[in-house]
Amino acid sequence: MIKRIFKYFFLGLASLLLILLIIIFAPAVWRHWVTYPRFEKQVSEFQKLRKTTPALTSLKTYRGVMHVHSYLSHDSEGTLYDLVTAAKTDGINFIFLTDHPRYDLDTIPKGYHGNYDEILIKSGSEKQGFDCWPMDSTVINWKVNKDTVAKNVVANGGIIFYAHTEEPHNWANPYFQGMEIYNFHTDTKDENLFPQIINFIVNGNKFRPWALREMFDEQTAILARWDSLNMVRKIVGFSAIDAHENQNIRARYLKDGRIEWVGSNAHLIDTMEVKFWNRWLLSEPDSDGWVFKWMIDTYQSGFNYITNYVLADTLTIASLSNNIKKGHLYTAFKSLGDAKGFLYYSTDRKNHLNAVLGDSIKSSQVNALKAVSPLPGEFRLIHDGKVINISSAENYEYSWAGPIKKGAYRIEVHLKLQDKNVPWLYTNPIYIY
Repeated sequence: MIKRIFKYFFLGLASLLLILLIIIFAPAVWRHWVTYPRFEKQVSEFQKLRKTTPALTSLKTYRGVMHVHSYLSHDSEGTLYDLVTAAKTDGINFIFLTDHPRYDLDTIPKGYHGNYDEILIKSGSEKQGFDCWPMDSTVINWKVNKDTVAKNVVANGGIIFYAHTEEPHNWANPYFQGMEIYNFHTDTKDENLFPQIINFIVNGNKFRPWALREMFDEQTAILARWDSLNMVRKIVGFSAIDAHENQNIRARYLKDGRIEWVGSNAHLIDTMEVKFWNRWLLSEPDSDGWVFKWMIDTYQSGFNYITNYVLADTLTIASLSNNIKKGHLYTAFKSLGDAKGFLYYSTDRKNHLNAVLGDSIKSSQVNALKAVSPLPGEFRLIHDGKVINISSAENYEYSWAGPIKKGAYRIEVHLKLQDKNVPWLYTNPIYIY
């Protein structure tokens, strides 16, 4: 009798555990076999619609990622090899690093700065709520008030942008030149991480871009803040992937033959001897010495997720920095479709281009606001934070002839993904006065 009770008890417990596992893993499995293959097919078909756009300006378009961390940050293990390999794989031309300072005096450049195998890298820092890219050679004293830091950096020709714009800032500081209008880390803060981890266990290898996309929420409050600031003064918007390549579990050999396990935010988990029970997990060391890697956050997936496109004269730090400050920049979710070739501009009465995104121009000189895109989408024209026009269908071209009033006019392009309109591209405004 007792044996029978124990038998049924364990059978019942096993059944409950099985049901629990099915409930936990079912959504991720459904995505693996149904949802994500549909996404793949739809995006693949969409990308076949690419058309070459006309060259309307002498400025060239360069793809880049901004707000990126390397091993110089306390919470990253990313190396130059990791950065450059990911950039080359994803067609990225430049990386603007923002490593966390470890001391009160921050020397720029520190670490990587220059051209590395045709990838241009600019050193910088993230601290006290801003992204900072000073001149090539300077020392920042973080002991002083951060508003003073911003003033000093800008006075020397550097860039100061608001970082993590979901958080409070001194929005009235006149020295800040721009802000993050999208940050992947910000986007993840409202997520329940347990189902996301389960989803990555099931889909992290084959469908990593879609597993990342699962956490996307349109940052409406941040965009509204950006629009409100642009009604008062020029604030350049850009996307921050905030890549650390640190939401992972990795292992490497120590000099004494033991294994060091490193977890999230590059924190040490444990060191242990290599035994029969853990040896099977280990492989030959890769270029960085890792013998085990389970990766959620990788540079390659991050650099392809959302990308900045900068219109500049040349691929140099000086030209890129100058044009970023001008707002000659748009940003797009590259995993949905590469946006290189897009242009937002204004024309005069003779249909001549007289301004591009980020520029300021008199209302009397603007006959129409126009855009061309390498991929079709729904264009939305936003004037001082209000949508004033939506294209009637998904098109490659957009034109709006007014009435042209004073204010900041920017464009969003939305795509249809599984019968839902989702944002693909955000431009900086053309400022009309």
